[in-house]
Amino acid sequence: MFLKPFRLRTALGTALVALALLSAPAAPALSQEAAPPAAPVSSTMAAVRERGAIRCGVSTGVAGFSMPGPDGQWRGFDVDFCRAAAAAVLGDADKVVFVPATTAEGLRRLASGDIDLLSRSTTITLSRLAAGGFQPVGISYYDGQGFLTRRALNVRTVRQMAGLSICFQRGTTSETNLAEHFRTLGIAYRPVPKGPLNEMIASYRSGECDVMTSDSAALAALRVMEMPNPDEHLVVRQRISKEPLGPLVRKGDDAWVEAMRWTLAAMIEAEELGVSRRNVEEMRNSEATRVLRLVGMVPGFGAPLGLDDSWAFRIIAQVGNYGDVFETTIGPKTPLKLERGLNELWTKGGLLIALPLR
Repeated sequence: MFLKPFRLRTALGTALVALALLSAPAAPALSQEAAPPAAPVSSTMAAVRERGAIRCGVSTGVAGFSMPGPDGQWRGFDVDFCRAAAAAVLGDADKVVFVPATTAEGLRRLASGDIDLLSRSTTITLSRLAAGGFQPVGISYYDGQGFLTRRALNVRTVRQMAGLSICFQRGTTSETNLAEHFRTLGIAYRPVPKGPLNEMIASYRSGECDVMTSDSAALAALRVMEMPNPDEHLVVRQRISKEPLGPLVRKGDDAWVEAMRWTLAAMIEAEELGVSRRNVEEMRNSEATRVLRLVGMVPGFGAPLGLDDSWAFRIIAQVGNYGDVFETTIGPKTPLKLERGLNELWTKGGLLIALPLR
C-alpha cells in the first residue's frame, strides 16, 4: 500500500528528527548552584577607584540634609548617602569629595562627568530622566512643595497668598510648580526668582518677599536654622505637589547605576530587618539568610555589582541603616524635628520599600 504524499512527508520528518536526537551529544548536567555572574564593567567605578574618592554633588547648604559644620565636615541626610556609596565601593565612608551646587549646577556637573553622583534632594521627574539623561537611584525621601511665611501675615492657605511676593530658586521644580498651580487656581502673585539658596533666604529675611517656597522638609530646616526667631515663622500645612526626592547618576553606565541603586536598597532593607550600626557585628551570627547577605556572610553577594561580599556590611557599620540616618540628621530628636510620615517603612504604614536583595 502506498502512503499518501502528506503522510510520507510527515513520516520522513519524524524519522529525521529521531536520527538527529540519537546522534546529538548528551546535554551536560545542571549544577546545583549557579556560579555568580561575572562582575560588570563600570567606567565610573573604575575612575572612582583610581581617584580614590567619589565626587558627590550636594546642596549649597540645607541644615539636616547637607551642610558643612564648624569643623568643615559635611553632614546631613543627603551627605550620608554619598558616604554610604563610598563605604560600599571604596571601603571607607570618608572617601568623598563634596561638591556644593544649586540644582541646575548639580545637574550640569553630573551630565558633564564633573561629579559621579548627585545627592541634593533632587526631585525625580520625567524631563530629568527621559530628556536630561539621568537615572534615579531610587526614592530616598517623599516630600511635597510647601510655603514658609511670617505668622504676622496670618496666611494659612495658598489662596490667601493672592497678591503676595513669593521667593523661589530659579531652575528648580519649585519654580514651575508654583507657576502652574497658581495659574490653575487663577491666583495672581509677585514672583521673586533667586539663584543660590542663601540668596533666597536673604531676600525673605530682608522682607523682599512675603513667602518662600521649596520642598517642605527644606523649609522646616530653614525656619529652625536660618530665622533669628523661628516661632515668628511657619510652614503652611498645604502642599501643592508631590516631590519624590532621590540621588541621581548619569545614564549610560548601568553597572554604576546598579551599585548606587542597591546601596540605597541595602540601607532600607537593613532597617526593615533590624540590622543597625549598633548590632551589625553580632548579626553575623544570625540564622536568617536575608540578614546574612547584608552582613557579608553569603559568598557571591557582591559579584553582580562588581563589589566584594561585605559591601552592605560596611554601609551599615560605617554609616547606618535608613532609620539610623534619618534619626541623627532630620528626625524628631534633631533641631528639624521631622516625623517619618510617608518616609516610614512600608511595614509600618509608610511608602518606604526596598527592592528584594536576593
